[in-house]
Amino acid sequence: MEKAIARLGRQNHMNNLISKLPLLTVVYGLQCFMITKLELGINLGEFAFLMAMTLILFVGGLFVYDNYQHVLLYSDHILIYFEPLNTAQRIKYQDIAEIITPTDECDFSSIVFKLTSGKQVVIHFVDYPLQVKHVINEIKNGNLNPIEEKKAA
Repeated sequence: MEKAIARLGRQNHMNNLISKLPLLTVVYGLQCFMITKLELGINLGEFAFLMAMTLILFVGGLFVYDNYQHVLLYSDHILIYFEPLNTAQRIKYQDIAEIITPTDECDFSSIVFKLTSGKQVVIHFVDYPLQVKHVINEIKNGNLNPIEEKKAA
């Protein structure tokens, strides 16, 4: 079985999301408080429950995406695999016409692969996208190979 050269990470996005949870909770509380002051005849219990479920689905969805979508770089292709749905997409390096990233390095961002077929494949929340773009270009040019694990003597 072929060894992956690298795996794209999303730890910076997870750290950012976790650090923002207190702020999201405060905003949720303020919205519930404001709706009580507006006296619009809205059932506050139902409103609070609906907002809480929406917040949980939003944060939970980001958590699942960050932890269960795997992007592996091989010597001849990129494999994008999403565990919960058991789906996989293989992109051959020769099919990539352009890799679009931010112009300045950042902790995390999306990467867009424009394919020669005209399709676009987007991977969200990738750590250090400019470094990833550089690594992918190096693999495409044949300059990077799988790292062999050293066995203890």
